[in-house]
Amino acid sequence: MYYKAFVASLLLLVTLCAFRCDKDRDYIGDDIYTAEIKSINSCARYYACVITNGDIDPDLVDNSWKHDGNTYQKAFMVRNNCDFTSGIREGESFRFRIVKKPVKNDCIICNIAITGTPSKSLNIEVEP
Repeated sequence: MYYKAFVASLLLLVTLCAFRCDKDRDYIGDDIYTAEIKSINSCARYYACVITNGDIDPDLVDNSWKHDGNTYQKAFMVRNNCDFTSGIREGESFRFRIVKKPVKNDCIICNIAITGTPSKSLNIEVEP
């Protein structure tokens, strides 16, 4: 009787740990950031964003991006733009996490070179 309870508890523990370990592999850190879209190139669906809340590693973002006569810090392009929520408009904010695994965007639109964008890009997942 104790054996069955022990095995059931052990299986539950392993299952919970497996989901937790998988979660750690999906994202870079546990932080949830807030960003504002500063520019959208609608033809190529490139989203230039600036982090407005969250302490991000400065190596991950462009700390001197010039756009429309302004200089922004903590700027980035959405690398996985084909998966990005298209309902968010320029000037709106959203919450996100940084995705660890790169998303393969090999369509022709994803490979178009766009000038005037931040030099750094991130794979992100929008949080509700």
